[in-house]
Amino acid sequence: MNNVLQNMDNTNIYFNSLKRADWLRQIATIRNEYKKENYQKQITFVFKDTLSPELFQPIHVVTIACLIEFLVNVEEHTIRISNESIEKLFFEDLKFREYWNYSKDHVDSESDNIFNLWRIVENQKDAYAIEVEQYFKKNFFRGKDLSIISLSIVEAFYNVFDHADANGNAFSFIKYEGQDEVLRVAICDFGKGISKSVRNFDSTIISDSDALKKSIEVDFTVGSKVHNKGKGLDNILSCADAVRIICNTARLLKKHEVKIDNIDFDFNGTLIYFELYLGNLEEEEILDEFANIGQIPQFEKLIAT
Repeated sequence: MNNVLQNMDNTNIYFNSLKRADWLRQIATIRNEYKKENYQKQITFVFKDTLSPELFQPIHVVTIACLIEFLVNVEEHTIRISNESIEKLFFEDLKFREYWNYSKDHVDSESDNIFNLWRIVENQKDAYAIEVEQYFKKNFFRGKDLSIISLSIVEAFYNVFDHADANGNAFSFIKYEGQDEVLRVAICDFGKGISKSVRNFDSTIISDSDALKKSIEVDFTVGSKVHNKGKGLDNILSCADAVRIICNTARLLKKHEVKIDNIDFDFNGTLIYFELYLGNLEEEEILDEFANIGQIPQFEKLIAT
C-alpha cells in the first residue's frame, strides 16, 4: 500500500503533502484499502519534516479526525504521531486525546480564533450552530448580524444526517482568520456520500458528478428527513464566498462561479468546506418594541407580578 509500512509492533502511515488533492486522495485510499491483516494495533502517523503545524487548515483537521475515528472503531487501533510539533498541534492544542480516550464530542481550544473539533451529534446540531454564532459575536463582532454563520453551518450539519448514514463518523472544525476577516468551515463525514444518496434516490442518474449537480438544484430533496426542503446546499452556495464539496468521485468548486467535475479517486463520503467573508457585516437590528420593553405598561404589569 502506498505510504503505509508495518513492522512487528507498529504500522507507519506517511503523510508527505498537505496539498488538498494529494491529502484527500491519501485519506480516501487508506480508508478504502484498509485490511486488518496489514495493520498492527499501534499506528504511527509520520509527517514529512517540511509540514509545519501552521500549514494545517480545517480540511486537514476534519479529514484526519474521520480517519482516526475509522481506525479506532474498526480495530481499536492506538494512534500516535512521530513529529513533535504536529503531535503538539493535535494532542495538546486541539486536544484530540479527549475525543477518543474519553469519548468527548467537543473540547474547547486554547486559541480564541478556533472553534475546535466537534463530533457532529444529531440532537445538538442546531444548538451547536447557534453557539458558534454567539461565540464569534461575543469575541469578535459585537452588535453585528452573524446569522449567516449559523444558517450556513446548520445547513451543512443537516446534510450529514440527510445523506450520510455516517454512524457517528462526522466532524466539523471552524477557524477564523482575523487578518483576512474570513471564517473557514470544514465538515466531513465517512458516510455514503451525497452523490450515492442522490443516485440511490434517482436511479436514472449514473455519474457522481451528475448526482452532485442534481443535489444543488433549488427544491431538490431525496426526502430522507421531514425537515428536508431541498434548500441546504443551495443556501450554502448562496451565503458563502468560496465552497468546495468532495463526495464520492465528484467535486464542486465555487469561487466566482460553480464548477462540478470528476476526481480520480473515491472519497467514499462527503467533505464540505466553505469560507465566509465577515468584513461587511450589517449591524444587528433590535426592534423598538423589545428594546423598550420596560416602558410598555402591560409588560411593566407582567414584570411586577
